[in-house]
Amino acid sequence: EYQTNMAAPSSPAATALSSNCTTADASVNSSNNDGTRPKKRLKPHEEDKEQNLISSSSSSPPSSSPGASFYCTGNSSSSLLDNSSDNIISGDGNMPPSSIIDLCISRLFHSLPKTLLAAPKNTNNTDKVTSFRSQWANHGFRTTVVSSPRSAVSVYLDSCGALLQTQKLPSSDQEKSSAQHDAMMEAGRQFLATCIAMHSQQSQLEGLYQSVLLKCWCFKLFLDKLTCVREDDMRQESVCAVVTDWKDELATLIIGDDQTNCDSIIQKKKEIKLQQLSNKVPSMLSKLIAKLTDIDHSLRTEQLLQEYNRIEWENSSLANACLQRWLSTLSSSNGGCQYYDLDQVYFKFSPLGRYLPKYERITIYFKDDQDHEESRSSSNNKLVLVPSLTQILNRDATEASSHPIDTVVQDMIQTTWDTLLHNGYYVDQTRKDQLAPSLSKFYTSGLIGEIAANGNNVMPLLLNAHFTPTYPLSLYLYGLAGSGKSSLVRNLFVAMNTAISKYCDPELLVRFVKQNLNKPYGTLELELELRPNNNDYSVMSIIQGRRMTLTQSKPGLVVVGLEEMPSNVEGSDPRQCDVSSLLSYRFSGRKGDSKSVGAAAAASPRNSSKRGISGDATIITFFTSNYELEPSSLETLSKLEMFQNLCAVKIEAVSGQDRHSFALSYLDQRLKEIVGCKNVAINLNIDCGKGDTRPLVRYLRMLSFYICALLKQQKRIDNGDIDVSVTQNVSTSLTQITNNQNGGSMQLKYGSFRNLYAVTPCLLDPRASNVVTEIQKNHPDLADPSDLRQILDFYFARTLAPVVILSRNKALISDLTSAIASSEEVWAIRSIDPSSYKIMRSLYDPSDIPNLRDDILQLQRDGGGQSQAFVTIELKCHTNDSQMIIREIIEDTPSMTAFSSERSALYKDGLLFCVYVEGDITPEIASRASLII
Repeated sequence: EYQTNMAAPSSPAATALSSNCTTADASVNSSNNDGTRPKKRLKPHEEDKEQNLISSSSSSPPSSSPGASFYCTGNSSSSLLDNSSDNIISGDGNMPPSSIIDLCISRLFHSLPKTLLAAPKNTNNTDKVTSFRSQWANHGFRTTVVSSPRSAVSVYLDSCGALLQTQKLPSSDQEKSSAQHDAMMEAGRQFLATCIAMHSQQSQLEGLYQSVLLKCWCFKLFLDKLTCVREDDMRQESVCAVVTDWKDELATLIIGDDQTNCDSIIQKKKEIKLQQLSNKVPSMLSKLIAKLTDIDHSLRTEQLLQEYNRIEWENSSLANACLQRWLSTLSSSNGGCQYYDLDQVYFKFSPLGRYLPKYERITIYFKDDQDHEESRSSSNNKLVLVPSLTQILNRDATEASSHPIDTVVQDMIQTTWDTLLHNGYYVDQTRKDQLAPSLSKFYTSGLIGEIAANGNNVMPLLLNAHFTPTYPLSLYLYGLAGSGKSSLVRNLFVAMNTAISKYCDPELLVRFVKQNLNKPYGTLELELELRPNNNDYSVMSIIQGRRMTLTQSKPGLVVVGLEEMPSNVEGSDPRQCDVSSLLSYRFSGRKGDSKSVGAAAAASPRNSSKRGISGDATIITFFTSNYELEPSSLETLSKLEMFQNLCAVKIEAVSGQDRHSFALSYLDQRLKEIVGCKNVAINLNIDCGKGDTRPLVRYLRMLSFYICALLKQQKRIDNGDIDVSVTQNVSTSLTQITNNQNGGSMQLKYGSFRNLYAVTPCLLDPRASNVVTEIQKNHPDLADPSDLRQILDFYFARTLAPVVILSRNKALISDLTSAIASSEEVWAIRSIDPSSYKIMRSLYDPSDIPNLRDDILQLQRDGGGQSQAFVTIELKCHTNDSQMIIREIIEDTPSMTAFSSERSALYKDGLLFCVYVEGDITPEIASRASLII
């Protein structure tokens, strides 16, 4: 019998524990009715270093093989997921598309083909190279061995196709006539092809894995890991109540159905059910972590999240997931490390302009003996390939003149535009044409690295997950006030992080540092001063320190937002030319006065390059200004390598047809996200307004809410497509939505604060009515309860981000907060006085200082992230200054600090601010209100 990576099947448990995880759970109280703040789970630590998943004090270490720590299971019926089934899908090259879901499932949840489980007992590196090559050669791949400068095995891509019928696979004399053996060899061959993204249906498999199975698979691996290292904790009733039902549902889908049934309807239903299970993972992950940290207070939330994120990174694509399964299966006697000591993987492609498929190959290098010894002590020594491996290796052969990454770079740019649109920022075609060349060169250099810097485009391409740019990206965005320059910077770095994570390296982070340039020159010079130690709070130290924080596993990228570059008017303080000179001086590592005579011409100190950041392409600079960049300023900045590619782009507010295109695109995208359909047809005839696009985005979000309400009432047709018309009558201020598929319609009208209300009221969430009913018991004279009911319905549908309700009635705000917090899946923060409690931690504050922004982020993490948690916050503003303090936290944009990353930004979907105001309500707060009661 062969040893597999899965545990032996166990008998199903009794009836699964039913769980309705709401705020009633003692360990994750959403609010404290006594008015106190929610307790923090994390204890302050003097050192922020990575900790291992230690066993709980109540359980002894599991007595299992070292490699089994990733694959143990509990005693629920979901242990069937780990059954070492022999039902391997083999000979799948001509399998119809209707069974692609089963093929994808088999790669993850079925046992590996037996032919892949043989490994030499000798741990000699030479034997391992020979064994590794034999694994490929025995399965029909054409291979060669590389001996210098390091040991490696090359696999030729032209041998990855289907075997010819006349071709014989190596086998013993006794097995030559065995059809079963041939089937197992073919199954092993198909699995290996999937590992290197060369399966005949790889693109379909990858798409299905990303959309349906990735989160399910990673969460299952996370549960397996926890079961092994914290077995007693995972058997606690509170923990089982969270995960047992989910595991049983997954086991039913994976094992309960007939895998040979290719009926398209059955397969589609299975895909939908897997998608539903996948959607539950973020919420369940946060609840599971909350339970575990309550059981053992030595565990930290960040510690467990980091372990889950590591699993997601290692399994970022189906190719990576299969590769981890295969290599980790052979590692049961290797301390949990991958059996083969693999290091780097390179792709040798055909010369540009000459497509020679028989020479194209991937070369997999082994680690040197010294590197192997060092990797044993490293926690991150697994081979992980780029998520875009399928696009790189399966490029269009007819476009032989293009580089293998050209298609990937174009996809990354499109993902950047899509993410900007998703966040409510529209880039018109003119601006896309201006920004795309710089982004294309930056993304290309990140994938090719030093090769791009040397201009050599035929060198082998590194396929390990990485992004190491050599092209310095610098943009100068200028235009009138309110044209959207700062909004573009705030959203662009998030979009870039999304594109890099999706195609290059999911582990890499892009962080943001903001520096305002429109301040007295003396102040600016002090802030940019170079200091002798590297642990101070100067801007220069912060910029360099943000590349690799204590919580990051590898260095990332830093976007420096240099905002409000001043004009060059004589006598102004500061002047644009002086600021440019100061930046050039400090970023190159030079001290002293940049305005002194001869400073620009003076030679740089011999060690200035070590103090400066001018040659670091991982630091991205975005300028914003109301003024054009003067030629003299450009000349000064261009002396630095980081500004040599500075591209000036004029930003203008979206208007005319572009504004209508933005409205149509945004509404289309939002409906697809909410309803989950692929085809949306919208006939949009509305007044899109002028200037700032934020009011338009707010209107479109409310419009999408009512379109979904109409579809729910009329029950759209079976194919799931949407075809609606939206017509606005300016004279009557009425908007009509029509479902073109069945003729159903709904009329909307404007109410207070430019909110949209249905002429015939409709509610989607009963929690809104329950809250208003509860409020009316204590406040029977409440004016316009229907308006409040509709705003709360917007809140539970995540239509407004955030919802802000103001009142000068202290008791009404308190009762409203309590009523909302008593609803399911809603957490509360009570009685925050901005004059005595920090709203946001400043740069110089200790990292553990209490503040509202971090409190909300913590509750969002406990509730499953920005797309899962509902949080209501009670604010008490007794003075005008208090109202000014909360302006940023309640506005309808993500909250970013001067040192934020995409993951640390506060997104306001699912946030409701109940604000009590003593005295007059200031215009700044009134302009941000959703409703005043």
